[in-house]
Amino acid sequence: MFLFIYDLRSEQEHFFSTYCFTPSEIDSIEDGDIILRHGFGFVSDMIVKTLKEKYSLSHCAIICKRPDKISVIHSVSQSLTSKDGVQEQDLKDFIRDSQENSIIVVRYINNHSKKNSAISEKARYYLRKNIAFDNAFDIKDSSSIYCSELIWLVIKNEFNDDIFDLKTSNAKDIQKLKYFFDSPRFRQIINHQNKIK
Repeated sequence: MFLFIYDLRSEQEHFFSTYCFTPSEIDSIEDGDIILRHGFGFVSDMIVKTLKEKYSLSHCAIICKRPDKISVIHSVSQSLTSKDGVQEQDLKDFIRDSQENSIIVVRYINNHSKKNSAISEKARYYLRKNIAFDNAFDIKDSSSIYCSELIWLVIKNEFNDDIFDLKTSNAKDIQKLKYFFDSPRFRQIINHQNKIK
């Protein structure tokens, strides 16, 4: 009964959400930026409570900005969406699926000759491969991928940069999203969570 009421309340909040970016925020994002959010529902809330991080975040994705369309590529469990694994979603829908003032957008600080658009191009490669969601959260096996693992793989493959510092990180820590906001490798572009603090 508790979960039913919890999910009903969350669904109502989601249904009536008008959360969006301003035109200047849309202009400020670039192809290959990383977007983080706190989604709706019990699973998202439990992720936030379990991670206990500086910001309330439960999910992340790669922004694909084209002249005619802005979308995100992310990996989602079929328990939360109709499709399992790596998928593309319109940016407006991704934002609307986020709790009010929960979005953070960061940009990889690229010290290579490649442009950050290589991040979205490599994400499209994983999208075409139709890779399933990694319910075991096993970063050593890339036959299935969870949300932050997708970003880690893309940057590792394109820029030879292990953003999770696997050699020195705790196994539980690599599931956290702190690597995107508490790291010299990323610069914050948008932070809606600062609006509520």
